[in-house]
Amino acid sequence: MQCDYLYYLRYIKRISLVENSASVYGTAIHNTIKLAYNNKLSAKEMSEIFRREWIQLCSAKDVVFLSEKDYLNKLTNGQKLVAEYYNKFIKGVPEPKTVENFIGRKEGIKLGEYNVVAVFDQITHDDMIVDVKTGLKPTQNQLDCDLQFTIYSYVYRQMYGKEENGLVLRHFSTMKDLVTTRTESDFITLLEEVNKLDEKLKSNVFLRNLGRHCSRCYFFEHCLGKEKSLGKW
Repeated sequence: MQCDYLYYLRYIKRISLVENSASVYGTAIHNTIKLAYNNKLSAKEMSEIFRREWIQLCSAKDVVFLSEKDYLNKLTNGQKLVAEYYNKFIKGVPEPKTVENFIGRKEGIKLGEYNVVAVFDQITHDDMIVDVKTGLKPTQNQLDCDLQFTIYSYVYRQMYGKEENGLVLRHFSTMKDLVTTRTESDFITLLEEVNKLDEKLKSNVFLRNLGRHCSRCYFFEHCLGKEKSLGKW
């Protein structure tokens, strides 16, 4: 939905993905939270684990940083914030039913003719679905229309045969929870969007969706590198 050509480069042509620091930062945060629950870590231990995860991921991956300061800021902020996360969302709070629960092909949950592949960051003790986000904080209207959260709700109800008690976007940098809900009409809209995308894929035509977001795309050089070198972008 973001860009036909991005999909083509990543999933059909299979161009190698060069990640930016924000993506790796999010992975390090999620890994740390999962390890905290699995190993009953303290706030101090979470901070130490984040440092380890961050250094290992940055060493193992081909990562683009804005600067050395970008690397150090994310390291420092991550260590500080995971400790805050512990004090607000882990310490004294009932443990989630699941953490980083992967849903794949074996579950056989379908959207149209496609299997859903997804990860629940957390399902809480009182059946709320929590997704931890390390990026920009959305508005409430954006969250209420977000198809990712519609898919979470759809998958949960297919798996458990009941409604979740709410969908939570946990914004990591502000430690704030935004809550939304979904109804059956949202699932109708979701299936309509899946059908539109299915038709587009079968047409085998992949157009570039050019805009300001292009400068942040992982595949910028493969898509617009020539235009950039000629001074046309």
